[in-house]
Amino acid sequence: MNELDSGPTKTGEDTEPGGYREPAPSIRYGQSTATFSERLVELENENSRLHRLVAELLLKNQQLRKAD
Repeated sequence: MNELDSGPTKTGEDTEPGGYREPAPSIRYGQSTATFSERLVELENENSRLHRLVAELLLKNQQLRKAD
């Protein structure tokens, strides 16, 4: 970096170990309210699905432990 380019570079250094990279600001903040609301509903549905899945797996785990 120099005086003209003091911002961070996109070399992969900002990538987390799992490969996750923060979305670009235009993606995060440039969404319309409708798009944001739709995405929020999708995420809430996915969250509910994952909660059910965890509950099912916890029950199966308990059943397997009782069988021993």
